[in-house]
Amino acid sequence: MRPQWGFDWHEFITGVLFLVAAYVVLFKPGVSLVALAVIFGFIAIVSGLTTISGYTKLRDLVGNAAVIALVIAILDILVGLLFLFSPGIGVVTIGYLFAFWFIMDSIERLLVAGHLREFGRGYYWVSVILDIVTLLVGVMLLINPVVAVISLTYLIAIYLVIFGINAILLAFARR
Repeated sequence: MRPQWGFDWHEFITGVLFLVAAYVVLFKPGVSLVALAVIFGFIAIVSGLTTISGYTKLRDLVGNAAVIALVIAILDILVGLLFLFSPGIGVVTIGYLFAFWFIMDSIERLLVAGHLREFGRGYYWVSVILDIVTLLVGVMLLINPVVAVISLTYLIAIYLVIFGINAILLAFARR
């Protein structure tokens, strides 16, 4: 028996939050790194909670790979809490923390993307391509965190737009 997903409101809300954050990052450049750390703290927590909320259904579809998604969701929440309660630490380490966060989320989504074939090959391939792009952005941030901090606004906005579109796409694919 396959679980019935229905429209995935958690994923949809996550996608909308990512798009709103991308807008703020791009069109409100006066936002300080401290504000970014707090905003992304909330987003990381929501992202982790979204993955946890779908864990049981995901486990039914992809088996033990869902455990990796669960571990990464917990790490998302921990990164989010770090950004919220110690924004100073977030500012100092923001380049590396974002790099690891982007890489972890991209790998997690690539590992569990197989279940999207059930919803259509197009959804699967678009999701895989978007996850590879976000993985590359994460690697770019990790390789040169100084440049990442300088161009952080644009890199993060691009990531957020891609991840937001992908999350909204997943919400519709699962209906």
